[in-house]
Amino acid sequence: MIVGLALLIGFVVADYYIFRSIFRMLFEDMDDFFECVKFDFQPDLFSFFKGELKRDWGAEFRLGTFFFLCGAIVFVEFLILRGSFL
Repeated sequence: MIVGLALLIGFVVADYYIFRSIFRMLFEDMDDFFECVKFDFQPDLFSFFKGELKRDWGAEFRLGTFFFLCGAIVFVEFLILRGSFL
């Protein structure tokens, strides 16, 4: 139980740095991130008529990749912790 708690705390600290490095690989700054969020909520049809469809798809891909990688890391950590609690 103590080993699992120590692993959990270590994962939380490591996640901060891992997620931050993934963020820096995919986005230039917070403004770029929020622009990707804006494109994610904006329908593709609006982007098509504005002439920004390719940019919209690229922004949505970067945002989806970021959330997928972070989720995959958390899932792997969950599997590791699940094994240590048994």
